[in-house]
Amino acid sequence: MTAGQAGDEQRLAALARYAVLDTLPEHTFDRITQIATRLFGVPIALISLVDKDRQWFKACIGLDTRQTDRSLSFCAHTIMGEDVMVVPDARRDPRFVDNGLVTGAPHIRFYAGAPLVTPDGFKLGSLCIIDTRPHENFSAEDHAALTDLAGVVVSELELRFTKRQLETEGQARAQMMSFLRETQAVNEALLGVNNLTQLDLPPQDIATFATELIAQVADVDWAALIALGGDGSRTVASWTYSERGQAFSQNLPERLEPGEGVCWTVASSGQPHYVNRYASLPDAAPGVVDAGAQAIAWLPLGTYGDQTYVVSYAMLRPDAGWTARQRELFGASANAVRQALSMRELTRHPAQAQPGTP
Repeated sequence: MTAGQAGDEQRLAALARYAVLDTLPEHTFDRITQIATRLFGVPIALISLVDKDRQWFKACIGLDTRQTDRSLSFCAHTIMGEDVMVVPDARRDPRFVDNGLVTGAPHIRFYAGAPLVTPDGFKLGSLCIIDTRPHENFSAEDHAALTDLAGVVVSELELRFTKRQLETEGQARAQMMSFLRETQAVNEALLGVNNLTQLDLPPQDIATFATELIAQVADVDWAALIALGGDGSRTVASWTYSERGQAFSQNLPERLEPGEGVCWTVASSGQPHYVNRYASLPDAAPGVVDAGAQAIAWLPLGTYGDQTYVVSYAMLRPDAGWTARQRELFGASANAVRQALSMRELTRHPAQAQPGTP
């Protein structure tokens, strides 16, 4: 890559950061070109941005086209210099005498362009004025006026850029605040579960209260605590947080035979099971699918006495899926409850005293 190519790559990167190419017309830029046509008494004024292979017009007075090939562009020559480029009569200028924009429409004879120079020195294009007749005189005052108008164009581009940056930063701050609020809610929920496990409550009550607490923080549509025993599985408690959740509950069986359903697999393996597209499962229950099941999770809570507990959560919104945050929350809370039930189970049958001990 030559030095010139490297420089143009940097210039194109500067142009790209303004995110202005191929945007809709805007009154502010159109007004600048209107002022230019009146001030200089010409029929055509353009705000031209020089892209890799084309020049594109952000504002265009007096022409019907929005872009031309860069190889035909007068503005591509303008950005090579430091000052206003003036072509009094293109038919007498060897650079442009054979240019298609001179020999054909719009039949350019006079051109004057002031480069659009960014604060860091990159030339994005030009503010140019064009006439179909030659202009022999373009005074120093004309140079200064066109340069000032080009500066107004750059100021408007800078304002757009700064506004977009502020909006992006504002969105980032809002996302960070949302993340912090979610993190705080998660931490408080897990602290609540841990506190529950320390209370002198029946194990089933601990699991029930913990499930409801986590379901609310995780913003699920439905949750249930399921007990598995010798007579099958049954729903001990369930919670619905939407109309979809109510319909979902109505389509679930109250009891399943031993070994029937995902709960038994989860309970026997001791591993959670997450599904993001329930309807795609080969053994998906038609009633559950019709109720709108999207994502379902099952997590083992352990065993106390003759009951094994599994908690289940469901998302019923279209295209819903489990997030990493939800999985983290479910896993941590289930682990806390499982440890609590395990400790209760150990203390429920104290070890028999060994023979000969006092």
